[in-house]
Amino acid sequence: MKGGGAYINIGSSSSSINSSVSGSGSGSGNGSKMTLGKSVKMYLTIFIATTCIYMVLYQYHMSREPFSPSEIGKHQEKSSSSSSSYIASYLWSPMSLLMANNSTSNNATTTTTAATAATTTVSNVAEVQGSSFGSIQSVSLAAAATRPTQTSSSASASVGGGHKPATSTSTTPPPPPATVTSTTTTTRTTRAKKATANAAKALATSTSMSQAQAQYQLDAAHKTRPTFVAASEPPPLYIITPTYRRPEQLAELTRLGYTLKHVANLLWLVIEDANKTNPLVAHTLDRIGVPYEYMVAPMPEKYKQTKKAKPRGVSNRNRGLEYLRQHATEGVLYFADDDNTYDISIFEQMRYISKVGMWPVGLVTKTGVSSPIIRNGKLDGYYDGWIGGRKYPVDMAGFAVNIKFLRQRPHAQMPFKPGYEEDGFLRSLAPLANDEIDLLADECRDILTWHTQTKKNPPAQALNKTRYSNTNLEHIDKLLVRP
Repeated sequence: MKGGGAYINIGSSSSSINSSVSGSGSGSGNGSKMTLGKSVKMYLTIFIATTCIYMVLYQYHMSREPFSPSEIGKHQEKSSSSSSSYIASYLWSPMSLLMANNSTSNNATTTTTAATAATTTVSNVAEVQGSSFGSIQSVSLAAAATRPTQTSSSASASVGGGHKPATSTSTTPPPPPATVTSTTTTTRTTRAKKATANAAKALATSTSMSQAQAQYQLDAAHKTRPTFVAASEPPPLYIITPTYRRPEQLAELTRLGYTLKHVANLLWLVIEDANKTNPLVAHTLDRIGVPYEYMVAPMPEKYKQTKKAKPRGVSNRNRGLEYLRQHATEGVLYFADDDNTYDISIFEQMRYISKVGMWPVGLVTKTGVSSPIIRNGKLDGYYDGWIGGRKYPVDMAGFAVNIKFLRQRPHAQMPFKPGYEEDGFLRSLAPLANDEIDLLADECRDILTWHTQTKKNPPAQALNKTRYSNTNLEHIDKLLVRP
């Protein structure tokens, strides 16, 4: 009974187990569906991530190693026929990047071989043409096309004429005529592409070079070759510079002298207001090296004794005019004070004035400039800080006169009238119309001379010769100008 009871219990237990198993089976079926959904999502996620990774690697590879034109054509052909399969295979093949590198190297080798062949063809064409200019150009272009850079050996070519390549870094003797050797080691497809293009261009140029050269010679035969004529010296300039004894005298003559040293065909007339010449001035002029004439022209005593403004420089300039009437026949005279500043271009412009030339002068009076007024290309008055009833209110540095024009007026000179020296001299050149005055310095729109003024310095004190005997100061003291 106990065994039967046990059997019954076992049976009931098995039935209960079966019922529980059947219940759990339906539950496990629902769980397997959920697991499958998760797996699908996981695979899709992996697929998308892998696709993105390969696309990024592909783009990086494309940016580092661009396709050659032949590969681009292959891509286009394949994309037109089976673009999806080709792109998918290229993206998903793990060896695609490695294969792309191998194909690039192979393509570079193939293109280099083609460039070598093209170069050989060019050299053969050059050999047929002999040593003409066209053949030389062909070989030069071919050598430039196959010449590598940095880690590549140089191509060398030799033509029947025996010409050496224009560019060659190899120490090996040149090969026999009509042979070309090229050993190019490069990893850049673009270099091979440029070599091929240059070789083709050289081939096309060589075939038409002879015809073009013959046509050029034929055209040149009908043209007149320009004949070189040596230009004569420009018209001479006579620069009249009045000077007088003062501490700044040698310094200002030195500054002006080295400006005039840049001007060709010039004679510098240095005329001092003194009764005799100064050895220091002569020494300074000799050291500068400008052709010069050193003269003296003292101011008349009646003007020295006056308490009014003294007509400084008048006797000096009139002495210069006297010299020019005696020794000059052509050229231009110009009054250049030793304390002014000059742009050397104004000297070149004044050489060619016909009668009188004028231009602006800076740093004059309160207006800052003294200049002719030009309206519609014509002289229409004068702009100056002090007119004073003058017909020609200009600065001494703002005009020049032609020598021939001066010689036609033998009585022209500068008056001993302070403030009216320029006006009086220009009036003495009458008749002189406004349209006879040449307007220099870009028709008086530029400033090329300045009325600068050197600071007045007191005379140097006497040297204590007892204290500084047997020193260099004794020599320097002799170079100081004292009034």
